[in-house]
Amino acid sequence: MNTIVETFFVEETASLIYDNDDLQKWGDLVTQLGLTGQQKVVTGEKSPIPFLWMNESLINLFKCLCPRQVDIKDYDKMPIPLEILGLVSLSEREEYFFKIEIWYDENTPDPVCVGYRLNASPERQTGWMRESYAEKYLLGKWSDVKASFAELLDRAKKRFISERGLLLRQQIKEAQRGLEDLEDTAQRQFGVGSTINLPF
Repeated sequence: MNTIVETFFVEETASLIYDNDDLQKWGDLVTQLGLTGQQKVVTGEKSPIPFLWMNESLINLFKCLCPRQVDIKDYDKMPIPLEILGLVSLSEREEYFFKIEIWYDENTPDPVCVGYRLNASPERQTGWMRESYAEKYLLGKWSDVKASFAELLDRAKKRFISERGLLLRQQIKEAQRGLEDLEDTAQRQFGVGSTINLPF
């Protein structure tokens, strides 16, 4: 079966990577118009990030379907397609990200490639906050069957309901068992048949 590769390269920004004149014009207009937000999507003289920015819903979707996240250098489950490696190479050359990961699932290996970009806030650039608050970008994904975002969303919802439902039912059983054993627990806590000598 052929592997289907999908990349999330924003074609409209392609010329800013390969054409220095276009990049210069873009930078001049951004400065002239005072677009401070746009200045945050570039690093120094490099081109702006040309990949799909992941909002919270998209991050949650892929974290649900791909609960394992590893540094791309450590990923060893299946070959990373050439198209994805090309985008990773571009990202490293342009210094878009401080980290690139492969997100995947052990049971249904449909991996995605995600880049982490530093948040502009200095207090969030160290330790665990660095990754928690990093902007995330979707470079690409590959699988045996092409699925739309609507299909992936449906899968994620079903999986979330199934897994969370199992956990909640288990917690309910444990709580019910705790209620049933409450008298015995109280006896163990405060002693069986013992007399407490009060100091008054």
